[in-house]
Amino acid sequence: MRTALLNIRRLGWIARVLAAHLVAHLWGARLARWPRLARRLPAAGLPWPERFRAVLEDLGGTFIKFGQMLALQPDIVSFELCDALSNLLDRVAPFPYAAVERAFVAELGKNPSEIFDRFDPHPIATASIGQVHVAHLDGRKLAVKVQGPAVDVAFSGDIRLMSSALWCIRHFHLRPLYWAIEPLTEFIAWTAEELDYRIEARYMEQLRINSRDNPCERVPEVLWSCTSRRTLVAEFFEGTTLLGYLRARDAGDEMTLRRQEMAGFEPNQFARNIIDNFLGDAFLHGMFHADLHPANLMILPDNVVGYVDFGITGVLSHYSRRHLVSLTLAYTSADLDAMCDSFFKVAVMDAHSDPEGFRAGMAALAGTWYDLQGRERKLRKNFTLVMLDMLRLSRATRIWPEQDVVKYIRSSIAIDGLITRFAPGFDVGRYLAAACNRHLGQETRRRLVTYDRMVEWSTAAGSLAQDGGARAVRMLDRLSSREPPAGTAARRRPAGAAPAVQAFRFASVTLGVAVLVTVTGEPAAFGINLFTAEILIAAAALAMFVKNLRRLV
Repeated sequence: MRTALLNIRRLGWIARVLAAHLVAHLWGARLARWPRLARRLPAAGLPWPERFRAVLEDLGGTFIKFGQMLALQPDIVSFELCDALSNLLDRVAPFPYAAVERAFVAELGKNPSEIFDRFDPHPIATASIGQVHVAHLDGRKLAVKVQGPAVDVAFSGDIRLMSSALWCIRHFHLRPLYWAIEPLTEFIAWTAEELDYRIEARYMEQLRINSRDNPCERVPEVLWSCTSRRTLVAEFFEGTTLLGYLRARDAGDEMTLRRQEMAGFEPNQFARNIIDNFLGDAFLHGMFHADLHPANLMILPDNVVGYVDFGITGVLSHYSRRHLVSLTLAYTSADLDAMCDSFFKVAVMDAHSDPEGFRAGMAALAGTWYDLQGRERKLRKNFTLVMLDMLRLSRATRIWPEQDVVKYIRSSIAIDGLITRFAPGFDVGRYLAAACNRHLGQETRRRLVTYDRMVEWSTAAGSLAQDGGARAVRMLDRLSSREPPAGTAARRRPAGAAPAVQAFRFASVTLGVAVLVTVTGEPAAFGINLFTAEILIAAAALAMFVKNLRRLV
């Protein structure tokens, strides 16, 4: 009964906020005639994106979180709306310190003052679910994330209302609201994980382990003794968030900009590190930070990227990783069929899916992606915008990528948007393609030296040593014993050029070429690179083979 009453009250509040904003938006300038009414209503004259942001902010709690998620989904909403919603990322009203103390007592049995040597009651960052305080313990500076009061109850009620809204949209075929179906569905699925900080802490710990050998990536260490369902305590990073840097630049804050410059901040290098960290986490370890908005990235000395807030984390299978890399490389070579095939392999289809429509749509979109120069296609649009087009096309043709693949694609789109803002001259698409090619080569090398592959090679080498060499010698002996053609003088076999030696030389060079081609995956382009070296070695092997045949025939 109490839950039903709370839901009715919440629904009434939502209706009131929506009605107030609707009146302010429609009547705007005319409200000046009634100043008392105008003071009670939200600001008039706001553009549509700002109005939507204000509605979500006034609704609070769950709706602010929903707006934050929408800010990272340009495949669903416009870029203008994404920009407006980005102000929800770190500008939420804090809750009182008394609620922080109650959360600690409920979760850990002690007040913050009893656990830490020092605890700052004023939060340094606020969000829809919780806020962050600074604490000190045993000489260490810590970031303490505390969940707000009754967040789980409020979120549960709002999620029930959102589920009801989804039912109404589908049941009554409210086509103007169809765009909201996918983000609402995703939001409902993700929120359950974010309400338990222990899940976030496990992701954080694993990502920290994965980044140990990467000097350009830092993930905070979790203090497990003080971490619970509603509290998360981790290492504190001294630095400026990327959002803080962007705001300082837009406001002309020379002091902040100068401080970053003295710390060695170089936008293009920071951009490269973001991309390398993201692809390394995704393709090497199969786990990546999937909430890459500027408030979650910190600028640390020497362009090291610090990561915070791991509430949304993506996990990719080895299968998905391989096909995502293949998709990227197919894009760089303008191979539309390979792009479609790779995309289909990480997507789910049903009876209503239209793969042929997807292929036709890709062919039509390719005209905006590439410029035809002779027989070659040159890239016109960067990879992240291409992926955005593909996501929209997949929705239109009812081909649904796996959820973590969608997280990967949206994260790459978010990275593109970030880098465009703080390093506008940096070519994200070209560097992303080069980095994907590099990771593909590294993955090939890793597969070549696995335990199972070594056993296979040992077995094959043993068979070759027992059988292959003997067969090659017998074949060369037969060739050398043939009678010379009529009218020609018999050629003597040169000293030291025994058939077995020649066979060994040829096999060695051929094996070297095969290993190079397999390991490097180098694109076909002449210059000072491994591809050219492979061609030269292959030519040398062929020349050696022809020379040996001439001696023997």
